[in-house]
Order: sequence, then structure tokens, then C-alpha cells
Amino acid sequence: MAAADESLTLVWFRDDLRVRDHAALTAARADGRVIAAWIREARDDEGLGPRPLGGASRWWAHESLAVLHQELSELSIPLLFAAGEAAAIIPQLADRLGVDAVRWSRRYAPASRALDSQIKTALSNQGFTVHSHIGSLLVEPWTAAPQGGDHYKVFTPFWKAVSGREVGDVLPTPEPQTPLDPALLESARACSAVTDLDGLGLLEGTGSDSGDFAAAGGPRWWQNTIARHWSPGLRAAASQLEDLGAGIDGYSTTRDVPSDATSTSRLSPRLRFGELSPRQLLHAAQTTTSISADDRAAWIRQLYWREFSWHLTYHYPDIDYTPIRDEFRHFPYEDDDEALARWRSGTTGYPLIDAGMAQLWETGWMHNRVRMVTASFLTKNLLQHWWFGEQWFWDTLVDADEANNPVSWQWVAGSGADAAPYFRVFNPERQRERFDPDGAYIDDWLPYSTDASPTHIVDLADSRQAALGAYDRMKNMSAGAEPAGPESAGPESAGPEPAGQKSAED
Repeated sequence: MAAADESLTLVWFRDDLRVRDHAALTAARADGRVIAAWIREARDDEGLGPRPLGGASRWWAHESLAVLHQELSELSIPLLFAAGEAAAIIPQLADRLGVDAVRWSRRYAPASRALDSQIKTALSNQGFTVHSHIGSLLVEPWTAAPQGGDHYKVFTPFWKAVSGREVGDVLPTPEPQTPLDPALLESARACSAVTDLDGLGLLEGTGSDSGDFAAAGGPRWWQNTIARHWSPGLRAAASQLEDLGAGIDGYSTTRDVPSDATSTSRLSPRLRFGELSPRQLLHAAQTTTSISADDRAAWIRQLYWREFSWHLTYHYPDIDYTPIRDEFRHFPYEDDDEALARWRSGTTGYPLIDAGMAQLWETGWMHNRVRMVTASFLTKNLLQHWWFGEQWFWDTLVDADEANNPVSWQWVAGSGADAAPYFRVFNPERQRERFDPDGAYIDDWLPYSTDASPTHIVDLADSRQAALGAYDRMKNMSAGAEPAGPESAGPESAGPEPAGQKSAED
């Protein structure tokens, strides 16, 4: 057992399910002994805390936490699980364990930042030392601002300002500690909120209060579909990172080809759950000699699109349902449950759309090019509020996070910062001809042949004109008009950066 006078730190894990390049864990071990905790958080009465996990993400979190538990056990670090409001649980655990300090990796969504600030104050008032660390971003949002402005609203200036910054070295896995006295944990495990991994209920149907649509239609579907395509956890993530060179071979020229297995790295869920840090990804891209200069530059740029999404999220509260461009509060979206249901089920009659929705349901992931096309089709051809699509992706994507998912949907819908021009309507037939000319992607995922496809849900030309007309009506509405669509209610992790020239109709 470690010396009695050695410091004891509680490390609160969140979306950082790793042991390598974990600044909070490294600092805690440098101080002495460590106890870890992870909480399935419920938002409080004021709405503070992280956005509740969708169905696919709950499955991933469960599996990844099981691996983290094993990895921490090899370091003789116990991992406690709890469910409920973190503002009550963390101070209670700190008190019962008799820790000297609490450490965590910073969060950047406004509701989570506000909660963390409250918890930090409460802990400090109880006499605990509290430290927060950078861990999920390369650039802290408050350190990036243009001259004379509050924050960047366009990606290119942001990229130019921050992409050359030093981010530091990747931290090694801490050394194992001397096993703790089991009696130390008995009091903490007596807390009513403390449970085991299964007791968190991550695999139990719905009840997340966010993104319940898919899970309500097929409870536990992810265990019969998504589980066949992924191996969550930091160990599989590390193995995948070692093969980064092969994973993005030709990325600069083939990343828009959905049937190409090497067109993207598919590391987005690893980054979303923090099985890998962005610093690990950046370091690997910079040092892997088999990656060409063009592929390296293109892929690193996408890492910074993710940074930009979090930069926006930091500055815009309620970004998951409030448009960044205020005029879009008055966009005349249509109310069409049948259209929404056909989009969700992949029965629109347009092969690229339907193949993408089938891939999403089967794997919990969709190629980024197809994400943009399906999002454009829902918001422009079908004139459905982007919020409904964002919610569906939130519940079915394994890589949906609080920044990339809503920021990317708003980018496509035209309501976001640095958004695509509204007149840019992705034509799914032209996109299919350009990026899946031999039909390989569609053959992989479409549950029907193109000869037996459902009737087209809309005419592309007519619906495009209707979308442009709706946009004109939005611009002409008076400032006092009532907002259209839900007042309160995603594309790949790096964000849907447009490729090539922007045309009026893609």
C-alpha cells in the first residue's frame, strides 16, 4: 500500500476514455495515488450538463468503458461508475474518499462549462484542490480571436490563425501505482448513485431525453447491427492509429468517394469518446512517413474543422436547436411526417440517399460526402427542419458529438457560421454520378435494386425551386414574425468542408 501521506486525487473521466496523453491522469499520478470515476450524467433542473447520449453512443460508451476499466486495473487504478447529477455525485465522492484533489479534462459546450464551474466552486468551498486540463482540443477557444472581434466565424481565418501553433508532446501512459487498500473504496461504493457498469443502463432502450427517435423504433438495434462493425475501446483505437498511413492513403483525392475503404480514417468515434486525443492524431499524421504531403495536409485540415466546430459551440449556447444565423428562426419549414419517415427509413427513391441511410442504421456511421447530400436533401428538397435530421444523427451515429453534429447540420442547412450558400443544393443524382459512378457504394448498402426502387418522394428540380422560394420568403419576413419550426427542440467528425468549387446545384 502507498504511503499514508501520499496525495490522493479523484480523476473524473468524461469524453476522454484513454490513459495515454491524458493530462489530468498524468498530473494526478505525478502527485501520488489516483481513483477514477465516470458518471452517466443527467442534466439538472437548469439544463446544465452534457447533452444526453443517443442510442448508438450509449452502446459505444458502454463498450469503451469496459476497456478503460480493464486498462486502469492494470495500472491498479480503481474506476467507479455512477449515474445521476454530477453536481451532487462528485463532491460526495471526494468527501467519502477523503481525496486531496479533483482533476478533469475541460469541456467546452456552454451547459457543461457552467456545470463544471459550479462543481469547481463547490469543491473549493469544501477545501478540495481542483484542476482542469486541456485534453479534447488542440486550441482552447478563448485563445483564438481575431483583432477587433470576439471570435472567428469563418473557418479559413481561424485555420490560418491556429494551425501553426505548437500543441506539445504526447504524454505517455502513467506508471502503475501500488494497489490501494480496498477499504478506501467501501464508503464511496455505499453511495446510492454508485453502481457497476451494467447498472448505468447504457444498453437499456431509450430515456435519454435527447435523440430517442431511432431507439424508440428499435430498442437495442445497435447490438444486432453496429456491434458487427466496430470494436470500441482505447486498445482498438491505438491499433487503428498505428495503421493511419494505410487508412488515409490517397485521402486528398479519394476522400469524397464513399465506396473507397481507404478514403477516410474512420477515427471519428475514437476522437469523439477520447479514446485518442487530437494531439495523438496530429502527431501521428505529422510523423508517419508513409503518408504523402498532400494527404497529410488535407487530413490535418479536417482535424482543425473539428476544432472550429468546438470553437463555435463554445460561443453559441443551444447550438443544437438554435440557428446561428438569426434570420433562420423565420424559415418556413414544412410539417410532413411522411417525408421525414421516408428519409429516416431510406425509402426516398433516390439511391444515394437511401444507401447512406441504410449504412447509418447498419453501422452507426456514414461517409462524410453522403452525410452532406442526405442533410441537404432533408432540409432543402424536403423542407424539413434541420433539427429533426440532427436529432436522428445524434441517436444513430457513433461519432455524434455536441459540436460537430449540430454545426455540420447548420452548415448544410445554411443557418450556421461559414455556412454553405443556401442556393447550394446537393443534387443526389449528380452526386451519385460523380462520386459513385460504378454504383459500388449503392450496391453495398442499398436494400433494393435501382430497378425496384421506391417512387421518388419529390421531383428534384421542383423541390429545389420550392426551397429557393422558401429562402426568399424568409428574407422578406418582418422582424416580428414568429419563428418557423421547433423553437426548442451529422456529418463526420471533422465537419463537412466543401470540396472543389461551389456550384448553384451540385
